[in-house]
Amino acid sequence: MSLDLHPARADEARRIWPVAKRARLFGSVAEFDAFRTEGPWRLQVSDRGECAVLERWREHLGIVAMRGAWCSAERMPAFVDRLMQVARDQGMDTLLSPLVAEEVACVYEAAGMRLFEDIVVLRRVSGRRAARRTPLPDGVRIRSAIPADLGPLYALDEMCFDEFWRYDASRLARHFVEDRLMVAEESGEVIGYTLATVIGSSATLGRLAVVPDARGRGVGACLLAEALEYLERTGAATVSLCTQRDNAVSRALYAAAGLRELPGRLCFLVRDASDG
Repeated sequence: MSLDLHPARADEARRIWPVAKRARLFGSVAEFDAFRTEGPWRLQVSDRGECAVLERWREHLGIVAMRGAWCSAERMPAFVDRLMQVARDQGMDTLLSPLVAEEVACVYEAAGMRLFEDIVVLRRVSGRRAARRTPLPDGVRIRSAIPADLGPLYALDEMCFDEFWRYDASRLARHFVEDRLMVAEESGEVIGYTLATVIGSSATLGRLAVVPDARGRGVGACLLAEALEYLERTGAATVSLCTQRDNAVSRALYAAAGLRELPGRLCFLVRDASDG
């Protein structure tokens, strides 16, 4: 079975926008339009209604990620085959699935993708009591990020995350403009940060990182508490975040802050050019 995908025309993009909005992939139609204009290949559609929202996962990796994908199970193998070709056309050799529930993963596996990461989703409902906030260690302060922090934040990410998860410089710069970045600073050095995003009544904590030498002093707990307090003030009904299933330290920290793990298992799947 073959499946034809092509970059969405303007009229096709207008039909896709409500779907992308419901999936909370973009904060506004202007953001959606800019995304398509800057890289027309990133919005793929078929004449039968299948569509995918794609992006480069990280600049230092040859991975095309599906931010969103809409296709029937029976046509998924052809859909993934075609998206692999899109990835190759962009000079990349790996395709990453959206974050999907365990019961959906089999659909992607049938299309030649394999399990890559197990993810836990945690959520806090507005008004839920959290653990008492830990005082900041002496000499540490939390402040808003400034442009001069981007270089140190990039270096911090390299120290804290493997190459799949760490941000590239352009993504950090985009988050600085579009989202809320707060840093923990000590003796003039950035030692940790949080990244928070609010879309409508839902908020996401996209990052919590502390340099290895500063861990174990409560810096992460203070950064987390500050971010949650801010998101509570925005009126967000829920705050969600994801972490790796095997990251026991982070899961314990989030639980202490009033975030509860949702039932079920989520996962990323990948397909490489060598997988066929």
